[in-house]
Amino acid sequence: MTIESGNQLLTRSGPLSVCRATGRRLALGPNRGVAPLLQAVVSRFKVSESGRVGVPACSRGLVWPNSHAGGSGQCGFTLIELVVVIVISGVIAVAASQLIQRPVEMYQSQASRARLVDRADTALVRMTRELRDALPNSVRIGCSGACLEFLHVVTGGLYRAAPEADSLRLSFNPADADMQFEVMGLLADSALVQAGSNVNDCASMNASCLVIYNTGLSGSNAYNRDNAATISAVNAGPPITLNFFNNGFSSLQTAFPASSPDQRFYIVDTPITYLCDPGGGTIRRYQGYNLQAAQNAVDSHAELLAQSNPAEHALLVDQVSACNFTYTPGTPSRNGLVTLELTVHEQSESITLLQQAHLVNMP
Repeated sequence: MTIESGNQLLTRSGPLSVCRATGRRLALGPNRGVAPLLQAVVSRFKVSESGRVGVPACSRGLVWPNSHAGGSGQCGFTLIELVVVIVISGVIAVAASQLIQRPVEMYQSQASRARLVDRADTALVRMTRELRDALPNSVRIGCSGACLEFLHVVTGGLYRAAPEADSLRLSFNPADADMQFEVMGLLADSALVQAGSNVNDCASMNASCLVIYNTGLSGSNAYNRDNAATISAVNAGPPITLNFFNNGFSSLQTAFPASSPDQRFYIVDTPITYLCDPGGGTIRRYQGYNLQAAQNAVDSHAELLAQSNPAEHALLVDQVSACNFTYTPGTPSRNGLVTLELTVHEQSESITLLQQAHLVNMP
């Protein structure tokens, strides 16, 4: 039985002093066998007469008494305990950091890939959208798959081909030397058609070009001006009519070389080139330069800017590490197919996107 009495605890072995928050020392009792253990317990808790355990007598830790008679016990931690706590805390911190590091790295990697996908997809969508406005059979691939060129159609429609006695029909007989025809129906986006004052304005892209039945073959190739004429006037009508220069064809004839089975005509406002430069990490878009019969005359940045009518250019996408453009010409039973493959990178991440565009090549 232990009874608290002031600053002492009365035990069978004798009185023991209790360590208060003031740091008083404890005296050992006469029995040294159980005294150290009892003294440690007593210094940690106070036991009231009712047998209830009270508030710890020493807020600084257990009391570790001196084994010598008349020695003292002190409140606190030993150096070994402190080192053990530090080591355990360090192990827990390292384990926690390993658990957190991997999710953080995965998040950063996914964010980087999302940026790359958005950048590449935006470029491919822009190219695909413009390719769908390409003049039939005008797509050309060069630079070992790094250059893509085509003629951009701003508008088009149907021309009037009959009756023969009508002056507003379009004749393909050089003897008639037609310079005007009536448009059947409406001419969409007629405000975008630019009229020229010179027969060569179409070749220099100072005016819009009128193109009929472009097959891309010899004698019917708009790049050679076989079937492309400079538009001289657009009359809003009614009736809506188009005027053109008939003395600029490569054949030196005064009429288009061939008629369209569906009476279609197209109006071209500019050639467009997409030039991929993996060394510089860019794809640039060029427009407004002179028509060239051979693509290798405009397959570099320097050549495009050296034209008599220098190309306007803009950056489409950067951080490009690889690209490849391919074109499969269409047939009477199948559309043309352009395949665009683009690889972009950011630090250690890279993604490759592939997109295809179907082109209606019926002239």
